[in-house]
Amino acid sequence: MAEKTKFVVLGGSSIASPELIDSLMNSAGQRSPIEVALHGRTRQKLELVGGICQQMIRERAGDLEVSYTTDLEEALEGADYVLNQIRVGGLKARAFDETFPREFGIPGEETIGPGGFNNALRTIPVVLEWCKVIERVAPGAIMLNLTNPSSVIQYAVTRYSKVRVIGICNTPLDLSHYVAKLLDVELEQLSLDYVGMHHFGFITGARRDGQDVMAQVLERVAELPELGIDTEIIQALGAVPCPYLRYFFHPDRMLAKQKGKPARAEQLLELQDSILAAYADWTSGQKPAALAKRGANWYEKIIVPVLLALVNDTRERIIVNVVNERTVSFLPEHAIVEAACSVGAEGAKPLSVGVPPPDVRVMIQLNCTYEMLAAEGIAERDRKKALRALLLSPLVPNADVARAILEHIWPEGG
Repeated sequence: MAEKTKFVVLGGSSIASPELIDSLMNSAGQRSPIEVALHGRTRQKLELVGGICQQMIRERAGDLEVSYTTDLEEALEGADYVLNQIRVGGLKARAFDETFPREFGIPGEETIGPGGFNNALRTIPVVLEWCKVIERVAPGAIMLNLTNPSSVIQYAVTRYSKVRVIGICNTPLDLSHYVAKLLDVELEQLSLDYVGMHHFGFITGARRDGQDVMAQVLERVAELPELGIDTEIIQALGAVPCPYLRYFFHPDRMLAKQKGKPARAEQLLELQDSILAAYADWTSGQKPAALAKRGANWYEKIIVPVLLALVNDTRERIIVNVVNERTVSFLPEHAIVEAACSVGAEGAKPLSVGVPPPDVRVMIQLNCTYEMLAAEGIAERDRKKALRALLLSPLVPNADVARAILEHIWPEGG
């Protein structure tokens, strides 16, 4: 193991950052010492969150250091790994993403559909500018991208910069655990085929001790209300979709649930204010109790495990987002795919994904093309490509609506 690893967190002033520090402290003894550099743009909030993180490690960990700064180059100097968790525009912008699609009869969501597109429209230019700094200051660093819409952002980074990037999300892991629960076995006892991209993935095969058990999974899939997708549809597909597919299979149902209700971001804004107030009065070295209200379990579930696999070169099998290369034969080599990978010191190397049913294959192709066009249109400031992307989105019903959405969020000449 290396003498010390520098892990930079972009968006380090997030109220959830102490959860990352807690997860890293729990991994003591499994890794080399780590220096965590929190970068944020709002000094007051960064000092509050960073101070809490420093106090936590003073009382509990001797192999972890935390610093914080608003200077991007200072934060990135000597970085081995960079976690991108920025939220351009903050929660108020997310609230807009989650609500404006309703005006067009479309459910709002920050990662998919028109809401996800508008999120990417704000975020891609900022991320690409920061990638220029990473290229100059820390050219060997590997970025772990958590920022949504994750695979759209990741495609832009791989297409328009030299930064190496791995997309991370706990959704595939959660879905895998759901399937293991159906079969009453530990996840380690199963071999699962998974293919797709961020928030658009499917489990297409399941084996236990070399025996195909996918039929058993499909037979009992009604026991997974977490998916929010009709059992008949899943059984007809012969594949288990991740829960975000409910927006595509049941858009009217999802829209009806949203009508007259505040956006999730509005709830998070209230929660953020209460947590920051609690942080201001916090004195203990233990993890702040108020943090439990946010439920930021993605650090423990996926971010720290991926980081440890990279640092320790364990070549652990983890589902992440990577450049396709030749892994998924029916997608372009430069596409971003979510698949099981061997994660080690050289990064994430995709493994075999199995053969999805033909209709699932077409859905993935469609979503992949949408994501590439969206990223290219935004990065190149090409409204024609952006319109082509929206025309492909399954949530956008026709060309008139696609044009109206584009004019709403990206006016001609804007």
